[in-house]
Amino acid sequence: MLSSPSSRKQPFRPYNDQNWPLRIMLLILFAAVLAWGAIVYYIYHLAEEAKKRPMQAIAPADAIVVLGNAVNRNGAPNPCLRSRVEAGVSLYYADKASILLMSGGTDGDGSNEAEAMRDIALSLGVPAAHIRLENRSESTYENLAFSTPLLSGQNRIVLVSDGFHLARAEWLAAKQWPQKNVQSYSGAGCGEPDWRYTQKLVRESLAWAKALIVH
Repeated sequence: MLSSPSSRKQPFRPYNDQNWPLRIMLLILFAAVLAWGAIVYYIYHLAEEAKKRPMQAIAPADAIVVLGNAVNRNGAPNPCLRSRVEAGVSLYYADKASILLMSGGTDGDGSNEAEAMRDIALSLGVPAAHIRLENRSESTYENLAFSTPLLSGQNRIVLVSDGFHLARAEWLAAKQWPQKNVQSYSGAGCGEPDWRYTQKLVRESLAWAKALIVH
C-alpha cells in the first residue's frame, strides 16, 4: 500500500540556529544587568542599615574622621556635605571623641572640601584646636591614606559619611589601618530626590568594582 506524501518520513535535518551567538550575548547581558541590580540593591540595604545605627551604639573613640563631599552643587552649598559635618559634630558633642578630622581635597571649582567642613564645624561651635585638616585627597582611599599621619596615636576611629558610602570606607579602612578599631556613623541624609540618590548608588557600585580591582 502506497503511503501518502504527508505520511512519508521526512529526512532528519539538524537544528541550525544562525542567531545563537546573539541569543547567548543577550542572555549574558541580561544576567549581568540582574547581577548589577542586585549589587545596587545590596548597597541600598547597607545604607539603610547604616542610617538606622543609633549614636548610642558608637563606643567612645580617639578621633572622628568626616569624609568629604562636593562643597557646592548647582552653584549652591551642598547640603549633603553639611549633613556629614553635622553628624560628626553631633558625635563630638556627645563626647564620642575630642578630635574632628576633616578629609577632602579641592573640587573643580576651587573649593576645598576639608576647609569648607572646618568652617561648618566652627560655625557649630567646635573649637579650632579640636579640628584637623587633610585637604589633598581625591578619593576614599586617599582620604584614609592621607589622614594616617594625622592620626598617629589615635587607634579608635569613627568614620562619618553618607550611609551608602560607609561599607566601602570601612573595607578600605580595614586594609589601610589593620591595627585600628574602626566604627562608622551615618548622617541623617540631605533630602535629595530619589533619582539623584539612585545615581549615587549606581556610582557607588562602580566605585566598589574599582576598589576591589585596584586595592
